[in-house]
Amino acid sequence: MTGFALGRLLPDDTVTPKRLTGTVTWSNEEFSQIAFDADGDEPTGFYSVVGSHWIDANGTRHSGGYPSCLSGQQDDPVRSDRRRVELGVIYQESYDLAPDIAVSVRCFG
Repeated sequence: MTGFALGRLLPDDTVTPKRLTGTVTWSNEEFSQIAFDADGDEPTGFYSVVGSHWIDANGTRHSGGYPSCLSGQQDDPVRSDRRRVELGVIYQESYDLAPDIAVSVRCFG
């Protein structure tokens, strides 16, 4: 839903949706940012996690909150261990300085 809303707000032909599988190497729950190493030849970099819907490693769907596989500890919002995920992302092609956006997260472990 979030990706659809963002796509409707931006000019035509500026948003490309894609599903990526890879490894999150760093995340900051406070700022909803992740560093993501995509599998294969796919783009690697930083993403803003804006989607409120995510799936945990057991396959349970959640609405709201930050994905548990990306969350830090209670007193530290940063997590730097490697976690496998699938992201639903959108790229804002017309905006060089705009971050890539993860609108959905599926945790694998």
